[in-house]
Amino acid sequence: MNLFGTDGIRGVANEDLTCETAFKLGQAVGLRLSPGKQVCVGRDTRISGDMLEASLVAGITSTGRDVIRLGVVTTPGLSFIVSRFNLGGGVMISASHNPFEYNGLKAFGPDGRKISDDTELEFSQMILGRSDNRHLPTGADIGRVIDGTGMVDAYVEFLARFIEPGMSGLRIVIDAANGSASYLAPRAWSPLSANVKVTNCKPDGININNECGSTHPACLAEEVVRGGYHAGFAYDGDGDRCIAVDEKGSVLNGDHIMAIMASDMAENSRLTGKTVVGTIMANFGLESYLSSCGIRLLRTPVGDRFVLEEMERGGYTLGGEQSGHIIFGDILPAGDGMLTSLCLARALARSGRKLSELASVVKQTPQVLVNVESQCPELVVKLPQVQQAVMKVSKDLEGVGRVVVRPSGTEPLVRIMVESQDAGLVDRCIDYLKAVITEQAQSGASGWKPPNA
Repeated sequence: MNLFGTDGIRGVANEDLTCETAFKLGQAVGLRLSPGKQVCVGRDTRISGDMLEASLVAGITSTGRDVIRLGVVTTPGLSFIVSRFNLGGGVMISASHNPFEYNGLKAFGPDGRKISDDTELEFSQMILGRSDNRHLPTGADIGRVIDGTGMVDAYVEFLARFIEPGMSGLRIVIDAANGSASYLAPRAWSPLSANVKVTNCKPDGININNECGSTHPACLAEEVVRGGYHAGFAYDGDGDRCIAVDEKGSVLNGDHIMAIMASDMAENSRLTGKTVVGTIMANFGLESYLSSCGIRLLRTPVGDRFVLEEMERGGYTLGGEQSGHIIFGDILPAGDGMLTSLCLARALARSGRKLSELASVVKQTPQVLVNVESQCPELVVKLPQVQQAVMKVSKDLEGVGRVVVRPSGTEPLVRIMVESQDAGLVDRCIDYLKAVITEQAQSGASGWKPPNA
């Protein structure tokens, strides 16, 4: 059984995600992940972070490994630090965009990338008590905890280098989501501090993602318009996503950002293979625009991990998700919200145009997203009745649209997406699929165990 879902082990802290799980993961990391090297631990701002950090650090040090405690840092920041300082790996404590009562554990290998499926399975077996880890050190061989503040400083300095003199005329609003970027974003944007307003950067442990950040950009949009700003950028709880807002207050998702960055990178000879890697959720409008520019869109399953794998397989330099995970393969092996906003602002300044003009190249095909609650979403989507319904809708949409039905990797939900210019057809397909899936979810599939069981 693999406890890791699309983005680590996740669940309600102290209920589904316990201190025991964190401790055992710490021991698994200490015993199996690059023995002999230090490992680091970072966290976002949610209240359960202190508790889980203590358990995780105790588990790692009990194996004799030294732990570098980074404190509050973004997930991509931890990835950068692991690679930059040649560490043995790291663990990020965060539930990303989820409400504050959730938390998660994301493990990274020595290359700064999320651990492999095989390693996830091995760690899961150790957490579940199916592996012998009783041979632990005593006395002077027990691990120590080291302060990693200087390493976090190095990450912020790395980000600040992406600010160019030409960006000095931009006026920007940042929404830090009361999360990991709260302390880091003001410093990363400090060269432009006179023209940058940072909001939602006063975390109290429970206000992370609360009506703010990348999942709630309405307030940011209002602030951009009210203050006459050129752009706004919203991050999520752990800082690996970025959603933008143009000067008119229109919200721009990852598809818009990839379109703008693809053009900018192609003009600057950085778009390897004239290819952008997206997911099955990427809007057809993005694909159509890229195609008109002679750029190919490759689609992967949902998850930034799958995007990165495809990028590395083909040596591509730009990829991402509609949700705002954008990866610049020639810079970092991870989606980074602050890096994305800095690169987008740089492209905006270079263009001499308004952000709304740059984003207008994507003529979005109407896309409707609906969630159906299910205690076992992975089982529900595999049921014959559901698969038959999806096949029927696929046939109805052939040549005029797309349908995607998938289990959420982080919540007890089945996600339905239908895309077509025919709004009536979209509504009929959505209603039909929602009815079938709801019936099947209620009639049998139970046993969902948060997170990602």
